[in-house]
Amino acid sequence: MDSTHFRAAELISLFVQMQISEAELQELKNMITDFPELENWLNDRGLKMDEVEERLNYYHNLDKEVEWKLVLNKLERRESKRNNLKNWWAVAASILLAVIFGGLIFRYGTERKSIAHTALAAQKISPGKNMAVLTLSDGSKVLLDENSSQTIADGKTSLHIHNNDIAYSTGPDQEVHIHKLEVPRGGTYHIQLADGTKVWLNAESELEFPSAFTGKERIVSMKGEVYFEVAKDHIHPFKVRVNGTEVEAVGTAFNINTHLAGKRIKTILTEGRIKVRESGQSKIIDAGYEITSGQGDLQVKLADLEEALSWKDGYFYFDRKNLTDILGEVSRWYKVDIDVQVKSGNDRYRGGIRRSESIEAVCKVLSDLTGYRCVIEKNKLIVK
Repeated sequence: MDSTHFRAAELISLFVQMQISEAELQELKNMITDFPELENWLNDRGLKMDEVEERLNYYHNLDKEVEWKLVLNKLERRESKRNNLKNWWAVAASILLAVIFGGLIFRYGTERKSIAHTALAAQKISPGKNMAVLTLSDGSKVLLDENSSQTIADGKTSLHIHNNDIAYSTGPDQEVHIHKLEVPRGGTYHIQLADGTKVWLNAESELEFPSAFTGKERIVSMKGEVYFEVAKDHIHPFKVRVNGTEVEAVGTAFNINTHLAGKRIKTILTEGRIKVRESGQSKIIDAGYEITSGQGDLQVKLADLEEALSWKDGYFYFDRKNLTDILGEVSRWYKVDIDVQVKSGNDRYRGGIRRSESIEAVCKVLSDLTGYRCVIEKNKLIVK
């Protein structure tokens, strides 16, 4: 939001409180050219005050101190890793202002019956949780959820499942089996591979990997969105294969995302160095950069590290993302279908919310950020 948005917010505040001067009212009317939505406010002050009260009641019920401490904790952790990381407090402040002021001004009216309908439908939709399906070498499947706690044997390999994650243990002369971990819509899961590499899978993602690494290379393949913290081993490089792209690391941390338009693959490096190969090309990138592949070439630029880390830490993070990408993330996490009834264009948005929040809260934030009306009907999120 720029200074014009904040000035409009200030004038609307004066208007709805009936404290606006003639000159200020004229200034507000002149803004209608840039912000047509303002005309709705000028035409029906009483209706809009009802909406203000309803929306502010929602935000007043949030524990702002807790939310703010969460943001500051993220800032402290990130700054300790990379000094020139974007100031998180500034981002948080802009999000807060965009949600409150943007929500009061730049959104269409919402009928009370639609709000009530959304709340009723949202009761049946829950945020995602820890769950996955593990396929063993003989084709048998093991369902994993938040309450799983067991040890599974596949030949001489032992899998220890506890506290929402899997840890492999290996000994000498291990048999090598190929396993697959699939995380459905509405799920996430963590696994520690036999070499100590830690892997987080986002919703609608999968990882195929050996039960033990015995060759010169450590090779896995994936789909969806996966974050890796690779165990250091300079003799045995770690390679991730995904749709014709190969990402090679020795000991580092990075996020790979294939949930992008145009079959693009984005790899964001948060620690160390990686080499990325595709179609006979290869490039080496350092921490703080991202590389896009999947379309016949490799494009490198500075990365926003929060994009790689936020989902793993339990947040939706929308920074310069378009509506299609944002709704895709929401759809995969809450297991809802998407119906967009507007032309969203190429607008990009900035905002965020915890992934543990209700779908109703997410709809409110999306309405505030975009200016569209986001409602839940049955198992569908509709953008009007």
